[in-house]
Amino acid sequence: MRHHVVSLSLIWFSLTALTLGTALLAGAPAAADGPATILVTTSADNTIGTCPDASACTLRAAIDAANGDTSGDPLIIAFNPDIFPAADPATITIATEPLPAIERDDVTIDASSAGVRLSAFGQSLDGTANGIVLAGTRDAVRGLTIDGFPASCILVEGANATVGGDASGRQGNRLGACASGVGVTGPLAIVSGNTIGFSAADNTAASVQTGILVTSGGDDTTIGDPGSCGATCGNIVGNTPVALRVGTGAGAELTGVMITRNIMGHDPSGAAAPIEIGVNLQQPSSDTTVQSNGIFEANTGILVQPDVGGVSVAANRFQQNTFGAIAGLAIDLNGDGVTNPNGSAGHGGANGLLDHPVITRAIQSLITGTVNPDCGSCSVQLYVAQHTPGSPRDYGTTPVPGGTTQADSTGHFSFPSAAVSQGEWLTALVTDGAGNTSEFGPSTRVGSGVAQCGNVTLTPGWNHVGFFGANAVTLDSVFPESGPGSGTVSAIYHLDDGVGSFSAWFAGTTTGRTLSSLEPGEAYWFFANSPVTLNTGFSLSVPVPHTLKPGWNDIVYIGAEGDVRDALATVAGDYDGVFRWTNDGPGAHWDTYGDASTPSWARGFTNLQTCTAYDIYATADGTIVPLQP
Repeated sequence: MRHHVVSLSLIWFSLTALTLGTALLAGAPAAADGPATILVTTSADNTIGTCPDASACTLRAAIDAANGDTSGDPLIIAFNPDIFPAADPATITIATEPLPAIERDDVTIDASSAGVRLSAFGQSLDGTANGIVLAGTRDAVRGLTIDGFPASCILVEGANATVGGDASGRQGNRLGACASGVGVTGPLAIVSGNTIGFSAADNTAASVQTGILVTSGGDDTTIGDPGSCGATCGNIVGNTPVALRVGTGAGAELTGVMITRNIMGHDPSGAAAPIEIGVNLQQPSSDTTVQSNGIFEANTGILVQPDVGGVSVAANRFQQNTFGAIAGLAIDLNGDGVTNPNGSAGHGGANGLLDHPVITRAIQSLITGTVNPDCGSCSVQLYVAQHTPGSPRDYGTTPVPGGTTQADSTGHFSFPSAAVSQGEWLTALVTDGAGNTSEFGPSTRVGSGVAQCGNVTLTPGWNHVGFFGANAVTLDSVFPESGPGSGTVSAIYHLDDGVGSFSAWFAGTTTGRTLSSLEPGEAYWFFANSPVTLNTGFSLSVPVPHTLKPGWNDIVYIGAEGDVRDALATVAGDYDGVFRWTNDGPGAHWDTYGDASTPSWARGFTNLQTCTAYDIYATADGTIVPLQP
């Protein structure tokens, strides 16, 4: 028989019973229109009423009543919206004794239609006290604000629990200032739609040590979208050293955790809420999937811990995630802060230290690359890279649409007509058949596919330019030998790289001649008596390497235009100056390379331009491999 809660002071209830379903004595059978409901009617905690006493049903008493129910039917613990208005939440303060764990199966604490804050701020609970503990099977908690507990704001111990719900509504919980927002030690939990690391009232920080922590026993937990409501089910986690952690270094094997569609490092408005690590995978976990998340404002995006006691953290898949404002590595296998060199695979370590892919050529019509041949048929993911000139820490920011392919049996892969733009930088990940994903490989610039070196115009005076004839030209008594401006050039010099001496040619005399021909792609000094155009030119689809020797070197840069640090990346640290000669008549002068830290008055240029001649002072032997045209 249905027992209605009636109180002269709570007339509202008889008017809302049809909407809520039913308000029943704990232990009464569920009505046809929904589960039985125990209504919390006071924000007090020290007065223990007998639920469903309409004047004094505390949350503590409601949990006791639910635990004492033997019907086996689902139960809901709800909150009187007159006492807990959604627009002005009331606080239940837990002072000295933690709330009892929910031990009965199929109990839902539902504050999604009310305003309820559960707080232990400034109280004397011991260090093991949690806010809400779900110890039964299929228990759930949604719509609460919880803060100030020494351990977890919410702890899941039972199986098939649900923490939160659709973040676009009011089902998600708001958690802050606990050691962890949500701790999970039971299997098959769903943790979705929660906001963690923020204060009860707004988006200011209320830091937690770990946003969501899954430990041994939490197998097959889903953190984020369970597949039923799309991106709105993701958790938002910020202001924490570790947003999501799987494993704590001890316990039984932990497998099958899915982390998907969460936002880490931003607040609900999209503003920065910095974290140190987005996802931290530790022993004894394995087989974790991290998919379609956004990780921002972090030192490390995804960190997989190194072997401990011979135990690896392995078979972890990273797919279609977005990264931004990452100070260190977006993916760090072994947690050492540096990209692992290829050739480490097969020797244990995080995700087997799987070799990263290398993009060998990138133009809009075709992107090609290689993976370790032992990883033939592995899956390759293409990303737009966050590129800092000369930096070894480039990482993928967003997946390229349709940018997933399989490497062939020899380790080669290709992306025909990928959705990329000229000048963008790309990088890639690879995942093997066992589910191990690599770190990001080196970034590569998307070129046009061709470097075109055409006519060169000489102005009166000294000109430092490249010669772009299709073939070598033998120097006689006149240069140019024919055409407009024939005989305009009176002297030509060519620097012997690294030696500091010049070979020379002079018009009309063999005296002092040590230069007999002009070679395509080489840099020369021409002294012109009047303007003249050298009608030469060629096109190349590959960059032209140039060997440097210690000392001064004359080069012609034949590759895609790019920042000096990128264009000279293959000799990084082995040069001490880059100069370009500009002949503009009476103001002919040297320009000097400088980066953004160089004063503007001293910074003549920042990029190396295609088919342009430069002087480089090298401090060691090396070979320049220009950017792919």
